[in-house]
Amino acid sequence: MKDSQFYTLGALADLIGARLRGDPSCLISGIGSLRGAKAGEISFLSNAEYRKDSPSLYRRDLALTKASAVILSSAEAPLCPVHLLVSENPRLSLAKAAKIFEKKESLIPGIHKSALIGEGCEIPDSVSIGANVVLGNRVILGENVVVAPGCIIGHDCVLGNNTTLMARVTLYDNVQMGKHCLIYSGAVIGGDGFGFAHQEGSWIRLPHLGSVVMGDQVEIGANTTIDRGFLEDTLLGDGVVIDNLVQVGHNVSIGAGTAIAGCVAIAGSAVIGKFCLVGGGSRIAGHVEIVDHVHLSGASMVTHSLRVPGVYGGFPAKPVDLWRKNIARFQNLDDMARRLRALENRVLNNARLVEDE
Repeated sequence: MKDSQFYTLGALADLIGARLRGDPSCLISGIGSLRGAKAGEISFLSNAEYRKDSPSLYRRDLALTKASAVILSSAEAPLCPVHLLVSENPRLSLAKAAKIFEKKESLIPGIHKSALIGEGCEIPDSVSIGANVVLGNRVILGENVVVAPGCIIGHDCVLGNNTTLMARVTLYDNVQMGKHCLIYSGAVIGGDGFGFAHQEGSWIRLPHLGSVVMGDQVEIGANTTIDRGFLEDTLLGDGVVIDNLVQVGHNVSIGAGTAIAGCVAIAGSAVIGKFCLVGGGSRIAGHVEIVDHVHLSGASMVTHSLRVPGVYGGFPAKPVDLWRKNIARFQNLDDMARRLRALENRVLNNARLVEDE
């Protein structure tokens, strides 16, 4: 199946769940874009909108590709000039193929001599702890956990099997993570939320007594911050994925399978359902509830609860078809104002004529 860094197309088709149309013995050594791929590499086309928005560009890139094979859907198959791996979900097949060719440094289990380990920690022999890591007291690490250099893990944290913290992740006390989680560099999880009481011209910080609890297969992007709960925990369900530079406030609950794009801000005590999609730059007010299967377009502003599944967008967020109609009308607002002013002037002039008579 595999010869050094090469896979046959037949083997790749089996591994990613695609149907091969072409030579099963063709050797593939990597992945590239339609434009950039070379002979011996595989490329992909996963978004039908790309074809619809730029048909000439799509046809040119596919027709001129130097890739040995392309992953695509059956709808695009007739236009492909090279070997095919036909998939009902090309993007998923691409992800599987990319994982096959992903090159990772092999980590040797063990604890770097510069790491500082607190009292009462549970660290299996399979764990890898990098340079300058600091673990508080009573930290529990599962099998095959990786803690990259510069991470700080507070007291009483728990990390499930096969979880990885990339360099310089900070976990405050009592944070709990499930299995197969991946946290990217600079993420800060479990700090106090933005909670204060006002007293005679000054702000008194409210101690946050909850923590952050994550399920399995959660992924957190670089420089994202997730605040601990005030009285209860901030919760992230299984399979939640969060992009870079996202702010999650205290007591927020995010349901399983929800994906949140970059630069989103979620205020305290918001509840987001399962399998939601939150577009980049969106804002979600505190104490609102978003039901399962809601899709927020980029830069949306949620100021009230969304209780019906569907696609929403705009400010404030409304069903996206209604928002688009409103935007279209807004673009004509200046012309409508001019016409209204002209109509008012005509009415006033007619009224003066009547008075003069």
